[in-house]
Amino acid sequence: MDEYLEAYFEAVEQDQEYNCEYEKEYGDCNCENADDEEICEYDCYMGKGMEYCVDRNPYAEDGEEEEEQMELREYAQCQNLEIQDNNGRRKLDQEEVEYFMGAYCSENGGGIFLGVFTDDTCSQFADEYGGRETYAALTYGKTLPYGESTMIGTECMSCREPQDADQNNENDQADEDAVKESCEQLYEMSGKCEYGLSIDNPNIAGCNFMEGIKIVRKNGTIISGAAGQNITASVFIGLFAASFVLLGGYAYYLKTKLDRAKINLSE
Repeated sequence: MDEYLEAYFEAVEQDQEYNCEYEKEYGDCNCENADDEEICEYDCYMGKGMEYCVDRNPYAEDGEEEEEQMELREYAQCQNLEIQDNNGRRKLDQEEVEYFMGAYCSENGGGIFLGVFTDDTCSQFADEYGGRETYAALTYGKTLPYGESTMIGTECMSCREPQDADQNNENDQADEDAVKESCEQLYEMSGKCEYGLSIDNPNIAGCNFMEGIKIVRKNGTIISGAAGQNITASVFIGLFAASFVLLGGYAYYLKTKLDRAKINLSE
């Protein structure tokens, strides 16, 4: 899951950077001639629902929003949770209890949430609510980010590098292909069924597993089960049922015939 989240955040960040630059250069957020360029860009991005393009709020004096966004990616992996008091100092109780924050999968497998834990492997929740109550108590009533909403989206994401890839793909610039590096990394680590592809040495190690799995998405919920209940299995079940009916009918026919024979002999 750690590798998936790292690749997911990298892909999202790459798309967002491209969208921001494109809107700034060619869209409505080109504010070179505005009286205050920073405020103009801020108002434009916020009006378009592109909050991720904003580094800071020019109407506010502190950078609290920016700091919270930076911490989210860090806590995607299990990290020590450091809470500061109202004076900016690290907050610890008398017993020096340590808490950890990290990502975990929901029970139905349809989302990834942030939780607060009591161990450095993020396997033991701090409370029965995924650590949300503990976080609120430690932060003077603040809500645990992504404690009840998934950190990842369910929409499909393109693996094609942006058209302006020479400026927005950082370490992936030297590639001859047009595939994002994050997608390449995920594909290399994942199970594969490359049967039927026109490539050298196709990897078919994951074909049997994929054939036996059916994924149905209902409001973000992923349900896994036997694929199509397998057509072969359905055929055999049908044949067995038909054979059972025919065998029962034949047994009834033999019984009736023997009963008639007994009656004739007694006469």
